[in-house]
Amino acid sequence: MLTVIRPRRLVAVLTGAVVLLGAVSLTLNLLVLQAADSPAAGLLDLLSVNREGNLPTWFSSALLLSAAAAVAGVGAWAHRVRDRWRWHWTVLAAVFGYLSVDELVRLHERANHQVGKVVEPTGVFTFGWWLLAAPLVLLFAAAYVRFLRGLPGRIGLLMVVAGTLYVGGAIGMEMVGSWLADDRGTLLSTPYVLATTAEEVFEMLGVVVFLYAVTTYANSRMTVVDVPVAPAAALPVQAPDRAGRGRGRAAAGAGTAPGAVDSDLGSSRAA
Repeated sequence: MLTVIRPRRLVAVLTGAVVLLGAVSLTLNLLVLQAADSPAAGLLDLLSVNREGNLPTWFSSALLLSAAAAVAGVGAWAHRVRDRWRWHWTVLAAVFGYLSVDELVRLHERANHQVGKVVEPTGVFTFGWWLLAAPLVLLFAAAYVRFLRGLPGRIGLLMVVAGTLYVGGAIGMEMVGSWLADDRGTLLSTPYVLATTAEEVFEMLGVVVFLYAVTTYANSRMTVVDVPVAPAAALPVQAPDRAGRGRGRAAAGAGTAPGAVDSDLGSSRAA
């Protein structure tokens, strides 16, 4: 299935969708900031990337789930051919599956309260869930260094770019948004809207680049198709030609009969 996907067409369509969602969301948010009673306010819950349980949230979760499915497909192939990195692919698929669920239910944001008990929730720590996520990201990256080096150069580079975009959006821009929210004392400011929009767009673009890398890898490496090989057909065994043998024996008998008669005649004459 993965080998029939055209990576360039895929990345073009998905990038267009991400840019469109980001542009629409940013426009609506800026209009509402200028005039709270703007008709655009009624569309924010549906189309803003800064809100939850709406179209952008569904799209982002679907992107992550697609990435999980693509990696799982590569992982299944890797296990079948006993590839060295088969378990890295499998774990990566599970990680993207979790991220897809997290995007819908926002599990990571539930850590803000717990972190706030340890670190004062001000400045970049206003939304401090990233303090728990950052060490996990570093450990994960360290565990996958050899995996990335083992991939074809271009694929490995694309995955690094994808990870940088995703983590830069999820954690980097989250820190910027946290600082802006604390500094401005409100979430209703142009800088905060710009930061949170960039956060979501970077995350989605990171997944798009990752999907491009995985599908490109699949098209270049998953070329071995398991086709059952039919057993070689046995050569037909010819039945003995009994009639032919009978004719041969008859011919042999016919050839020796005159000699036998002459011998008998010679014996009679001698007598």
